[in-house]
Amino acid sequence: MSDPSHEHLAQRLDRLERENRRLKRLGALALVSLAALTVMGQTAPVPVANTLEAERFVLRDASGLVRATLGLRPDGTAALALADDTQQERAVVGVTAQGLPAVELSERSGRQRAAFAVRADGSASLSLLDQGDRPRLELRAQGDGRPAVTLLDQSGRPRSLLALTAEGATGLTLYDRNGRRRSALGLEPAGAPAMWLYDGEGNGRAMLAVSLDGQPTLTLSDVAGKARMWLRVSADFHLPFLSLHDRDGKQRVAVLLQQGGAPQMALGDANERVIWKAP
Repeated sequence: MSDPSHEHLAQRLDRLERENRRLKRLGALALVSLAALTVMGQTAPVPVANTLEAERFVLRDASGLVRATLGLRPDGTAALALADDTQQERAVVGVTAQGLPAVELSERSGRQRAAFAVRADGSASLSLLDQGDRPRLELRAQGDGRPAVTLLDQSGRPRSLLALTAEGATGLTLYDRNGRRRSALGLEPAGAPAMWLYDGEGNGRAMLAVSLDGQPTLTLSDVAGKARMWLRVSADFHLPFLSLHDRDGKQRVAVLLQQGGAPQMALGDANERVIWKAP
């Protein structure tokens, strides 16, 4: 049939069918989009507060044991304490009520064995303790940066001190059980070495040194610290020389070996005038 009306009707039906299929596709896409928006709305992150405040925080493991606490202690120290599987505190980081920071490390029995601290004078220190809670070794940097190492006995008294001065001099000092200085070994900033010996009262009695020009000297002093005897080898002529002094520091006896090997001796009065000489 080639009736124009029938052909026109077929074209309209074909167009309506195509539009129907397009509307179905658009509807399906709209449903998918709506479902996606619904899922996204359900899984959207919950806003988190910027600040969380409390007086104390406690961290427990799966067994309910306390493994860490953060809060204020009765003495006013703000501290973070970490504990082992027996709930024994092994590491504590804190700031005291006076504003001084410190770190304490303990063994399994709870005894403190190491401590880091910054003191009020600005010095920083590391202390190592024995099992009796006694400090036995201390590393310290003074407020101006000067480093020092101190060894202590069971009574807490320093027995040896290794230090570097601000000027660059280094020194090792040894103390007796009464805390008195008995010997010291040091280097001047320029590098000249010296050793001192002290009596039981801490008075310097003997010094052995080598000057920068290579002159060795032995000096013996009395209780008052006055040098009474000098023994040296001159740096220029390499000659040995012995000098004895009175309590006022006046030279009274001098003994010298001359370049040819001949000895020479001179005696002086209280004004250091020569009163006898040989040869």
